[in-house]
Amino acid sequence: MAKYTERLAEKIVSLIEEDTYSITEICKHLKITRKSFYEWRDKKPEFRKAIEAAIESRDEALAITARRSLKKKLEGYTLTEIWTTYVPDKENPDKLVLKNRVVRQKEYAPDTHAIRLVLSHNETKEEENKEHSQPLTIIVQDPKTRDSLNELREKLMNNNVPVEKKIEKEEFISEPTEPISHSNNLHDVQKMRTKQ
Repeated sequence: MAKYTERLAEKIVSLIEEDTYSITEICKHLKITRKSFYEWRDKKPEFRKAIEAAIESRDEALAITARRSLKKKLEGYTLTEIWTTYVPDKENPDKLVLKNRVVRQKEYAPDTHAIRLVLSHNETKEEENKEHSQPLTIIVQDPKTRDSLNELREKLMNNNVPVEKKIEKEEFISEPTEPISHSNNLHDVQKMRTKQ
Protein backbone atom coordinates (compact mmCIF):
# COMPACT_ATOMS: atom_id res chain seq x y z
CA MET A 1 0.00 0.00 0.00
CA ALA A 2 1.34 3.42 -0.98
CA LYS A 3 1.93 5.97 1.71
CA TYR A 4 -0.48 8.89 2.00
CA THR A 5 1.17 12.29 1.58
CA GLU A 6 -0.27 15.78 1.18
CA ARG A 7 1.48 16.15 -2.17
CA LEU A 8 -0.04 12.91 -3.48
CA ALA A 9 -3.47 13.94 -2.18
CA GLU A 10 -3.21 17.31 -3.95
CA LYS A 11 -2.27 15.57 -7.20
CA ILE A 12 -5.25 13.22 -6.91
CA VAL A 13 -7.61 16.11 -6.17
CA SER A 14 -6.33 18.17 -9.12
CA LEU A 15 -6.74 15.20 -11.50
CA ILE A 16 -10.30 14.63 -10.28
CA GLU A 17 -11.10 18.32 -10.75
CA GLU A 18 -9.71 18.31 -14.31
CA ASP A 19 -12.18 15.51 -15.16
CA THR A 20 -9.75 13.95 -17.60
CA TYR A 21 -9.29 10.58 -15.93
CA SER A 22 -11.36 8.04 -14.04
CA ILE A 23 -10.40 7.01 -10.49
CA THR A 24 -8.87 3.80 -11.88
CA GLU A 25 -6.74 5.76 -14.37
CA ILE A 26 -5.65 8.23 -11.68
CA CYS A 27 -4.61 5.35 -9.41
CA LYS A 28 -2.64 3.66 -12.22
CA HIS A 29 -0.98 6.95 -13.18
CA LEU A 30 0.08 7.67 -9.58
CA LYS A 31 0.97 4.01 -8.89
CA ILE A 32 -1.47 3.47 -6.05
CA THR A 33 -4.19 0.88 -5.70
CA ARG A 34 -7.88 1.71 -5.83
CA LYS A 35 -8.14 0.10 -2.41
CA SER A 36 -5.62 2.63 -1.02
CA PHE A 37 -7.53 5.50 -2.60
CA TYR A 38 -10.83 4.43 -1.04
CA GLU A 39 -9.23 3.67 2.34
CA TRP A 40 -7.69 7.16 2.42
CA ARG A 41 -11.03 8.65 1.44
CA ASP A 42 -12.79 6.77 4.25
CA LYS A 43 -10.15 7.35 6.95
CA LYS A 44 -8.93 10.88 6.21
CA PRO A 45 -11.71 13.50 6.54
CA GLU A 46 -9.57 16.28 5.01
CA PHE A 47 -8.93 14.09 1.93
CA ARG A 48 -12.65 13.28 1.64
CA LYS A 49 -13.56 16.99 1.86
CA ALA A 50 -10.95 17.88 -0.77
CA ILE A 51 -12.31 15.19 -3.11
CA GLU A 52 -15.91 16.36 -2.58
CA ALA A 53 -14.87 19.97 -3.29
CA ALA A 54 -13.04 18.85 -6.45
CA ILE A 55 -16.07 16.91 -7.66
CA GLU A 56 -18.35 19.88 -6.94
CA SER A 57 -16.01 22.24 -8.80
CA ARG A 58 -15.83 19.82 -11.73
CA ASP A 59 -19.62 19.55 -11.88
CA GLU A 60 -20.00 23.36 -11.79
CA ALA A 61 -17.52 23.72 -14.67
CA LEU A 62 -19.40 21.07 -16.63
CA ALA A 63 -22.73 22.84 -16.00
CA ILE A 64 -21.25 26.15 -17.19
CA THR A 65 -19.98 24.49 -20.37
CA ALA A 66 -23.39 22.91 -20.95
CA ARG A 67 -25.15 26.28 -20.49
CA ARG A 68 -22.77 27.98 -22.93
CA SER A 69 -23.33 25.24 -25.51
CA LEU A 70 -27.08 25.43 -25.03
CA LYS A 71 -26.96 29.21 -25.40
CA LYS A 72 -25.12 28.82 -28.71
CA LYS A 73 -27.73 26.35 -29.92
CA LEU A 74 -30.56 28.66 -28.85
CA GLU A 75 -29.12 31.82 -30.41
CA GLY A 76 -27.35 30.36 -33.41
CA TYR A 77 -23.71 31.07 -34.14
CA THR A 78 -21.11 31.63 -36.84
CA LEU A 79 -18.27 29.18 -37.34
CA THR A 80 -15.14 30.61 -38.95
CA GLU A 81 -12.69 28.21 -40.60
CA ILE A 82 -9.31 29.42 -41.81
CA TRP A 83 -7.04 27.38 -44.09
CA THR A 84 -3.56 28.58 -44.78
CA THR A 85 -1.14 27.04 -47.24
CA TYR A 86 2.59 27.60 -47.00
CA VAL A 87 5.17 26.75 -49.64
CA PRO A 88 8.96 26.89 -49.54
CA ASP A 89 10.43 30.21 -50.63
CA LYS A 90 12.02 30.10 -54.11
CA GLU A 91 15.09 31.97 -52.97
CA ASN A 92 15.45 30.28 -49.57
CA PRO A 93 13.95 26.75 -49.48
CA ASP A 94 14.30 26.56 -45.67
CA LYS A 95 11.87 29.45 -45.26
CA LEU A 96 8.10 29.03 -45.74
CA VAL A 97 6.03 31.64 -47.51
CA LEU A 98 2.27 32.07 -47.40
CA LYS A 99 0.77 30.84 -50.66
CA ASN A 100 -2.90 31.37 -49.95
CA ARG A 101 -5.36 31.84 -47.13
CA VAL A 102 -8.98 30.74 -47.28
CA VAL A 103 -11.49 32.06 -44.75
CA ARG A 104 -14.86 30.38 -44.69
CA GLN A 105 -17.70 31.43 -42.42
CA LYS A 106 -20.69 29.23 -41.88
CA GLU A 107 -23.86 30.43 -40.15
CA TYR A 108 -25.70 27.99 -37.92
CA ALA A 109 -29.34 28.85 -37.26
CA PRO A 110 -30.88 28.41 -33.81
CA ASP A 111 -31.72 24.79 -33.07
CA THR A 112 -35.50 24.44 -32.85
CA HIS A 113 -35.27 21.18 -30.90
CA ALA A 114 -33.17 22.89 -28.21
CA ILE A 115 -35.60 25.82 -28.10
CA ARG A 116 -38.59 23.48 -27.64
CA LEU A 117 -36.72 21.57 -24.94
CA VAL A 118 -35.92 24.73 -22.94
CA LEU A 119 -39.45 26.12 -23.31
CA SER A 120 -41.08 22.87 -22.18
CA HIS A 121 -38.65 22.66 -19.24
CA ASN A 122 -39.54 26.22 -18.17
CA GLU A 123 -43.28 25.50 -18.48
CA THR A 124 -42.88 22.42 -16.30
CA LYS A 125 -41.01 24.48 -13.69
CA GLU A 126 -43.73 27.15 -13.69
CA GLU A 127 -46.45 24.52 -13.23
CA GLU A 128 -44.55 22.97 -10.31
CA ASN A 129 -44.14 26.40 -8.71
CA LYS A 130 -47.87 27.08 -9.07
CA GLU A 131 -48.70 23.76 -7.45
CA HIS A 132 -46.37 24.39 -4.52
CA SER A 133 -47.44 28.00 -4.02
CA GLN A 134 -51.12 27.21 -3.46
CA PRO A 135 -51.88 26.22 0.12
CA LEU A 136 -53.72 23.01 0.78
CA THR A 137 -57.29 23.63 1.85
CA ILE A 138 -59.30 21.00 3.68
CA ILE A 139 -62.90 21.66 4.56
CA VAL A 140 -64.03 19.69 7.59
CA GLN A 141 -67.46 19.99 9.11
CA ASP A 142 -66.96 17.72 12.08
CA PRO A 143 -65.52 19.84 14.96
CA LYS A 144 -63.57 16.96 16.47
CA THR A 145 -61.83 16.19 13.16
CA ARG A 146 -61.20 19.91 12.63
CA ASP A 147 -59.52 20.18 16.02
CA SER A 148 -57.41 17.08 15.34
CA LEU A 149 -56.26 18.47 11.99
CA ASN A 150 -55.45 21.85 13.52
CA GLU A 151 -53.44 20.15 16.24
CA LEU A 152 -51.57 18.10 13.62
CA ARG A 153 -50.84 21.23 11.58
CA GLU A 154 -49.49 23.03 14.66
CA LYS A 155 -47.24 20.07 15.47
CA LEU A 156 -45.89 20.02 11.93
CA MET A 157 -45.28 23.76 11.98
CA ASN A 158 -43.45 23.44 15.31
CA ASN A 159 -41.38 20.43 14.17
CA ASN A 160 -43.37 17.93 16.22
CA VAL A 161 -42.82 19.78 19.50
CA PRO A 162 -45.89 19.32 21.67
CA VAL A 163 -47.92 22.46 22.01
CA GLU A 164 -49.85 23.26 25.12
CA LYS A 165 -53.44 22.95 24.25
CA LYS A 166 -55.75 25.58 25.63
CA ILE A 167 -59.23 24.35 26.12
CA GLU A 168 -61.79 27.05 25.98
CA LYS A 169 -65.39 26.33 26.71
CA GLU A 170 -68.19 28.65 26.08
CA GLU A 171 -70.69 28.64 28.84
CA PHE A 172 -74.13 29.88 28.19
CA ILE A 173 -75.94 30.75 31.36
CA SER A 174 -79.36 32.19 31.23
CA GLU A 175 -81.99 32.57 33.78
CA PRO A 176 -84.71 30.06 33.24
CA THR A 177 -88.09 31.41 32.31
CA GLU A 178 -89.78 28.29 33.55
CA PRO A 179 -89.22 26.96 37.00
CA ILE A 180 -86.85 24.03 37.14
CA SER A 181 -88.06 21.07 39.04
CA HIS A 182 -85.92 19.71 41.78
CA SER A 183 -84.96 16.79 39.64
CA ASN A 184 -81.42 15.53 39.80
CA ASN A 185 -81.79 14.21 36.32
CA LEU A 186 -79.59 16.19 33.94
CA HIS A 187 -81.64 15.00 31.02
CA ASP A 188 -84.69 16.85 32.34
CA VAL A 189 -82.72 20.07 32.68
CA GLN A 190 -81.49 19.80 29.11
CA LYS A 191 -85.01 19.25 27.84
CA MET A 192 -86.14 22.38 29.58
CA ARG A 193 -83.34 24.44 28.06
CA THR A 194 -84.16 23.23 24.58
CA LYS A 195 -87.73 24.36 25.03
CA GLN A 196 -86.54 27.94 25.57
